[in-house]
Amino acid sequence: MRLLLSCVMVLALSFPAMAAQGGFQGPGQAPGGFQGPTSGVQADTVAKALKAWDDAPVMLTGHIVERVAGSDDKYNFRDATGTIVVEIDHEVFAGRTVTPADRVRLSGKLDKEMMDPTKVDVKVLEILK
Repeated sequence: MRLLLSCVMVLALSFPAMAAQGGFQGPGQAPGGFQGPTSGVQADTVAKALKAWDDAPVMLTGHIVERVAGSDDKYNFRDATGTIVVEIDHEVFAGRTVTPADRVRLSGKLDKEMMDPTKVDVKVLEILK
C-alpha cells in the first residue's frame, strides 16, 4: 500500500512538469504559441523606427546583414526602407544560426541616445520561411 501511495504521489507531482512541456517538437515543427497580429507596435519598418520615439515598441521584418565591428551583440539590419543597428543578446539567438540570407522578424524597443545612433534592443528573434 505504501509503495502504491508513493507511486501515485510521484506521478501527481510530475504531471504539471510534463504538461508544461507542450506539444511535439521535432524537425520541421515550430514551437507552439499564438500566431496572429501584434497590437501596440509603433514601427514596423526601419524608416518608421528611425522617426519613432525612444522606447517605442517595434517589429521589423528583413535581414541581419552584418555584425558591427568591435561589438559582439550589435548588427546591421536591413528591410526595404533602410538600415538600422539592432542589439541582440546571445540568449535571444537561442542556439540558432542566422545568416544574411535568412529572413527574420525582430521584436523589441527603440533605443535613442544623444551621442549614439538609434538602435533596436531586440527581445524576440523569429526566423521566417
